[in-house]
Amino acid sequence: MLLSILWVLVARAAPADEGVRPSVESFDEAIIQEAWPLVRVEVPDFPGALLSSAQASLLAAPPTDGTPWRAEILADPDRLEATPAQLAAWSTGDFRPGEAFDALGAGPYRAAGYDGSGVKVAVFDIQWQDWELHADELGPVQTHDCARHSSCARPIDGVRPAFSFEYGSHGVACAEVIRDLAPGVELHLVQVSGGVSLENAVSWAIREQIDLVSMSLSYSGESFGDGTGPVNAQARRLREHGVLLVTSAGNSATEHTRARFTDEDGDDIHEGPDGAERIVIELSPGTRRFNLHWDDFGRCETDLDAYVYSPSGKVVGRGRATQDPEDEGCVPVERIAVYAEEDGIYDLVIHRRRGPADVDLELFARGGRVVDGDPRGSIVDPGSSPTTLTVGAVNASGYLANPVESFSSWGPTAGGLHKPDLVGPDGLSGSVYGNLGFFGTSASTPAVAGALALLLDARPELSPVEAAALLRGHALSTAPVGAAPDPARGAGAARLPPLDAQPLGCAAGRLFGIAALLPVFVPLLRRRRAR
Repeated sequence: MLLSILWVLVARAAPADEGVRPSVESFDEAIIQEAWPLVRVEVPDFPGALLSSAQASLLAAPPTDGTPWRAEILADPDRLEATPAQLAAWSTGDFRPGEAFDALGAGPYRAAGYDGSGVKVAVFDIQWQDWELHADELGPVQTHDCARHSSCARPIDGVRPAFSFEYGSHGVACAEVIRDLAPGVELHLVQVSGGVSLENAVSWAIREQIDLVSMSLSYSGESFGDGTGPVNAQARRLREHGVLLVTSAGNSATEHTRARFTDEDGDDIHEGPDGAERIVIELSPGTRRFNLHWDDFGRCETDLDAYVYSPSGKVVGRGRATQDPEDEGCVPVERIAVYAEEDGIYDLVIHRRRGPADVDLELFARGGRVVDGDPRGSIVDPGSSPTTLTVGAVNASGYLANPVESFSSWGPTAGGLHKPDLVGPDGLSGSVYGNLGFFGTSASTPAVAGALALLLDARPELSPVEAAALLRGHALSTAPVGAAPDPARGAGAARLPPLDAQPLGCAAGRLFGIAALLPVFVPLLRRRRAR
C-alpha cells in the first residue's frame, strides 16, 4: 500500500514564468521534478525496504545512514505507441487470430498434434490490468507478482493495479499470442517492473525450471548497449540455468541517435554535425521520457546535463543528476521527463559540467522522432545481451515479403554483436487490441516464443537454446550465403523448420555471437526437459 502511494511514474511542474532560452546556469531546480523517485541499495532486506531481492532492496528515498544507493530502473513496454489513425492504416483488417500462426508456418506442427505441451513458458511484463477478464482467451494460467513479494508467490491482481505505469494490458496481449500459437503450454504470467522485481522473477524462473521467458520490455540507461550492466547480468543468470530469454529488440529505430561529444567553440555545449548546439526531436503532445547516457559506466568521470526546449523556447524537461566518481551508485545517465503541449520541433541541449569531453553519447527519445537520427545500435537491454534471443518486427500481412517495420530497432550493438537475432510477425489481432492490431516488437517476441514452444514439443531432445539455433538457422533471408547478418533483420524472418529438420551442429555455437561464452553453454547443453 505504501509503495502505491510513493511510486509516481512521472511528476510534472512547469511554472508559467519560464524564460526563453536562459543560460544553463540559471535553471530553477523545481522546473521539472525527478520522474523516477525510487532508489535501490545493494543490500538485501534493508530496514524499511519496500521490496527486496537476493541482491538488493528497493527504497522510497535515499538511505540516511550513508549506504550507497542509485536510482531504480524501470522497464518500458515495447508496444508501439501510435495514434488511432496510424493503427487503422496499419490494421490487419477483420479480426483473424491466425496471422502469426500462418506467418510462422505452424500449420504442419499443429496438424501433427504438437501444441507446446510439456513446455513451461513465462511472460515477464509490467502491465497485467484486467487479465482476469481474458481468462477464456488465456486458458489455464498461473500468476506471480514479483513486484510485491520477493518469492513471487503472490498472485497478480489485475483488477486493482497499484501504480500508474501498470495501467494497461500489454502483458495480457503478449500471453494471448503465445496461447494462440501453442495452446498446450504451461503458461505463467509474471509481474515485473524495475530491477529488484526482475531479479526476483529471474530467481523464480530458475527455481521453477521454466523453459522459455518471453519479455517484451526494454531497460535503457543501464549499459552503453554493449551487453554489460545489471539487466544483462539477469539474462546471463537465466542462460546459465538453462532458461532461454526471448526478448524484444525495441521500437527505437526512429527515436535514437549516437554522437561523439563535440565542442568546437569551447562553451561546454554539445554541437551537432552542422555546428548547431542542439539535437532536434519531433514530438506530439503528451508526456515523454528521454534517456541520455554516455560511455562512462563504471567511472562517472564526466558530468553532463540535458535540457529540452519547446518550439517557443520554453524549458519543458531537464536532467541535472550529478555524476560523481566518488559516488558508488553513480551512473552516466540523465532521465528526462518531457511534457509536450504542442506538435512540433523540440531541441535537446547537452551541457558538460565537469570531466573529460571525449565521451560517446546515446539518446533514446521515447515517443518522439530524432530528426537525422541513427537507427544503428538502437537495441537496448536485455536485447543487447549475447545470451538472449532478440527479436525484431515485420508486419504479419505479407510477412515473408515485407521489409522490417520502420520502428524496429537495429544492431549491431556497441559490443559488436549482430542483433537482432531474427525478426517475427507483428500487426496481430487479439482480444486486447482487437482488429486494429498488436504492433511492435512486443508482438513479434511472443510470436517467436510460441513458435519455439511448438518446436520443443515436437523435438523434446532439444534444449531451449538448441531449438533457438534451429529456428534461427532456418530463418528466411534474401542475403547472399555467407553475408553478415542484416542490422535490422538479423538472420531473417523466423519460420518453423520442417518437422524432420536436423540440428545445425556446430552452427549452433554461433547463436547470438556466443563463441566467447562456452562456460554458459556447458550446463545448458546438459539439460533436457523431463517428458
